Amino acid sequence: MKNLKKLTFSTYLTLLRLVVAPIIIPFLIVYYLSQNDFFINVLIAILFLLFGLTDFFDGFFARKYGQETKIGATLDHLADKFLIFSASIALLVVHKIWYGWVLVLVGRELYMMGLREIALEHNFRVQVCRSAKLKTCVHIILIAWIIINPMQQQINYFWNGIEALLLTASLLLSISSAVGYSSHVYDYLKSR
Repeated sequence: MKNLKKLTFSTYLTLLRLVVAPIIIPFLIVYYLSQNDFFINVLIAILFLLFGLTDFFDGFFARKYGQETKIGATLDHLADKFLIFSASIALLVVHKIWYGWVLVLVGRELYMMGLREIALEHNFRVQVCRSAKLKTCVHIILIAWIIINPMQQQINYFWNGIEALLLTASLLLSISSAVGYSSHVYDYLKSR
């Protein structure tokens, strides 16, 4: 109980994204998105974006008030994964995203978790780079857009064109940041 009293506001935001979002968002996607009601789609997307915004605010408040902790940083990474994985898998269930893209996006995150573990075993902490932060932001916007998109099953250049651009950016940022991290860890291990 003493440890719970030491949790900061930032950590509570992270826990909200870690525990609550992966329960609520997939439920709403699976049970309500299939109705393809634009108003419902927008509400689910807004809720998803609000959970996504906690990723920004937990770090902002932690830095502003000097409350950065190791547990907060670790939970932050997990919370991002839980939010994006749960929403992506739910979108896959309702056929709003192709399984290949989910495999690439989830596979990249699992690869990065393994790479971080290898780095930690060699007393090296992989710092989050700007492209990875941008990647998370684009992932969140992409998923929100997929949730909103009422025209996925039809030819519509506006809705589907923007979705294709966001998906391409998301994939390119995922792969390029993973390559950058890999190179960084490899250079460190080689120098030892």
